[in-house]
Amino acid sequence: MIKRGIINPDVNYNLSLLTHMDKFLVSDSAMELPKDMDRVDLAFVPNVPDVITVTKGILEDCLIEKAYMAKEMTEVSPELYKQYVDLLTANNIPIELVPHSEFCELTNHHVRFTIRTGDSRYHYASVILQAGCPY
Repeated sequence: MIKRGIINPDVNYNLSLLTHMDKFLVSDSAMELPKDMDRVDLAFVPNVPDVITVTKGILEDCLIEKAYMAKEMTEVSPELYKQYVDLLTANNIPIELVPHSEFCELTNHHVRFTIRTGDSRYHYASVILQAGCPY
């Protein structure tokens, strides 16, 4: 029995398969995802769990070296953007802002799996995290 950290077995399994530079997505509930993409669906009811809670839990257990977000988030969802900036900079993780079209391209072609949340409060709420290396 796991005492702390990520207790969802599917999330744990998928995170354990990551190697340096692999990317994965923490998505809001509405993010359009490729039909064949591996996903762990955590969505339960609207806004539960939310993207910040899930991202925070991942950062407590995983080495992440970079985050990608849609540039549009800064204007459309500034409150969420600030939460991400606070969380990621506190963990020394640089953020790369890309146009939403490029974010979707990264999601469709470079993401190993998705953790889908129930978050539906913000537009452009998803974040791509890139696995780091401990040395």
